[in-house]
Amino acid sequence: MVLPGGVPRAIVQKTSAEIVRLLKTPALRERFSAAGLEPLGSTPEAFRAQLQREIPTWRRVAKEANIPVD
Repeated sequence: MVLPGGVPRAIVQKTSAEIVRLLKTPALRERFSAAGLEPLGSTPEAFRAQLQREIPTWRRVAKEANIPVD
């Protein structure tokens, strides 16, 4: 889940904690597993770092595929 920029830190932390809590529930884990997915929860900081690492790769893919990026 991605929140818009400028969301207060307290709301980001609360949203993150709730998502991580939900990802640990058996019902949700079963649904993810049935779809061939593994639910992972992390911190907002770790997610931001992951996105920053992946941006150059996907920018290159879009450029090579002539996909316009806004």
